[in-house]
Amino acid sequence: MSNHPNFRESQPSTEQGATKKTKSKPVLLGVAAVAVVALIAGGSFAYFSGYNPFGDPEPNYAQTPSQSDVMDFSGLGQDMHLNGAPLTASAEASETSSHILRFIGSTTSILTRVGDDDTPAWTVSIPHQDIDTGETEPLDEALDPESSEDTSDEEEKLAGTPAACRISGGAVQCGNRTVALSDGSMTKAENTAEVDPDPASSRVPLDVDEEGTVTGPNDQTYDGLNLDPEAHASMIAGAQAGETGPWVVSDGQTLAAVDSDSVLWTQDLDSSAAEVTGLGDKRVTPSWTAVDGVLIIGTSDAVRGLDLSTGDQLWAVSAPTDGFAVSGSQLRIQHEGAVSSFDFTDSADDESVTADKGFDESISALPAPKLPSEDDIRNAKLEVPPACAEFTSAEGAKQDFTDGKAAEGEYGESIAINDVTTSLAAPKPMVAIDFVCYPGGNWVTDSVGVYDQKLDLITSIEPWSADSDFQQLADFNRSIVSAVDMTGPYMTAMMSNIAVYGDEDYNAAERTAEAELRLAWSKGGYEPQDVLFNADGAAVRVPEVEEVQKFVDAAAKGDDDTAGAMATDEVMRDLDTVIGDASANPPLTYRNLVLQDGTEVDTCELIGVVDEEYGDYTMSNGVELMEGIGGFGSGSIEAGDVICGLKGPDETIDPDDDGSWYAAHLLLKGNEAGAVKVYSVSSYTG
Repeated sequence: MSNHPNFRESQPSTEQGATKKTKSKPVLLGVAAVAVVALIAGGSFAYFSGYNPFGDPEPNYAQTPSQSDVMDFSGLGQDMHLNGAPLTASAEASETSSHILRFIGSTTSILTRVGDDDTPAWTVSIPHQDIDTGETEPLDEALDPESSEDTSDEEEKLAGTPAACRISGGAVQCGNRTVALSDGSMTKAENTAEVDPDPASSRVPLDVDEEGTVTGPNDQTYDGLNLDPEAHASMIAGAQAGETGPWVVSDGQTLAAVDSDSVLWTQDLDSSAAEVTGLGDKRVTPSWTAVDGVLIIGTSDAVRGLDLSTGDQLWAVSAPTDGFAVSGSQLRIQHEGAVSSFDFTDSADDESVTADKGFDESISALPAPKLPSEDDIRNAKLEVPPACAEFTSAEGAKQDFTDGKAAEGEYGESIAINDVTTSLAAPKPMVAIDFVCYPGGNWVTDSVGVYDQKLDLITSIEPWSADSDFQQLADFNRSIVSAVDMTGPYMTAMMSNIAVYGDEDYNAAERTAEAELRLAWSKGGYEPQDVLFNADGAAVRVPEVEEVQKFVDAAAKGDDDTAGAMATDEVMRDLDTVIGDASANPPLTYRNLVLQDGTEVDTCELIGVVDEEYGDYTMSNGVELMEGIGGFGSGSIEAGDVICGLKGPDETIDPDDDGSWYAAHLLLKGNEAGAVKVYSVSSYTG
């Protein structure tokens, strides 16, 4: 096995930035007329010669691509890495997939469609599948088994399996979610799409056994080639590869090319290649690409093109690299919040170029848009967010503000401007205003209004309002906004004073939890993407109702293997414990009382304030529990745990009906992955 020196070390750049394209100049009318004659003549020659001068230039993957643009994704979380996994099982993919970017994070992936102007047209978040509640490995260890065991708590972690995606019928389907290509609207699919999670490997006639031995199409083994049996082996071949190869195989540590008879070449991979390219872990579909006899692969400091037949380096784009993707004629390299684009139809003159951290200088800069000053904002007439206006009994949606405060009402109710955030890095120039909404007494809460340059209200972020998607996840009443950021297509809002278990139950009491709300720009407004709570120092995501429903359905059907993976041993042990008259037929147990066939999970939320004496509890939708919170296992409730209200067969839950109650509920341990771990099942027994 030989080391390839060019693969381990970046080639020195002969220029400080990527090759620049010259800006087009206006053409004089006379010159244009001559050009028309030339084009007509050239077109006639092309017709008879078979050459089309009007066609798009062909990409040359064996030559260094030139930088064409830098896209701003600085609103992405630090754990998000660009991934070039193909959108499989689709004839439409070749035309559309180049406009879809996928970023993989620790527990969720982000899918965004890039418009013709290289700005995100829409963005959605796709949770990972099969998330385990156990401890997760740091991402670099999961992808590179030989990496150091010494890792910090701040390193990225991969939990669960990123959903494989395909384009079909005008939509992208990822797992059980369908995203419309036109506007990014997301719906639940009836069935999980049949998608090959690693289509590159499935097309290569090689096999790697449990001992790391590679077997070829004629059942022959390759002398001197042995892969790590503990790592997943990925394989790839170019479109031109026939029955004799060449084919490339890697376990994240070794990169090798073989044909039907022998090993063509091998290389030791740079320690960062597994993480950046996605090699060595079966959960991650690699970003590498084999096209026109060129293998494109990445490390932390560059993306390189290697000759498939020899392993020799053909070109390199030197750039700090967190992730990369090749789609169509574009190579896109991500580092933190920037995605740089390189065009294979415009080859650079050198074998190595260095990515320009800034935007292409040939693109003329537009005049910087002006936003109102903070003083102007604090003394403007503004349409306030609707829930805030209703909460404070404000007369009319528009309020006159003087020094940041609207006129007080009859009972001292008022609306005040707490903080102003302006952004030119958002999808368009915008102003976010944090309003303090005070109805009088000792109850106060915050709302965020988002405005354009003319201070017209675009959208509102009011997590405590009755129709908010966030209100279903926790008690946001009296929540306070501590920070707002609008960068790229994303908005993050930091909230505090959120009620959790252990907090006291009176209006002026401190509420100890915090939350980071993540939203993405879509269809002219911000759509909720993710909520990460911090309760008593622990990071928590509320599991999705559909995931908890899987536990209920499995337990109801007696599928205890499936249910047991989502519950504690104590819960599974006690599901069939008789809790009533043992002579009844069937005897009364938690399984046949709480988890009957047809039981539905109605809502799940972070456990808020609980009455200490009786355990009385009201869900955020206003529906109370018929029995005090708990049941067996309830003695271990902690801040950050989750409660789910259950709706029995033929039962109706109506938040507007005072006689509507939850007769049964589940308690779940909170965790950062939002995975289901039930530790208490409870029901009213009369």
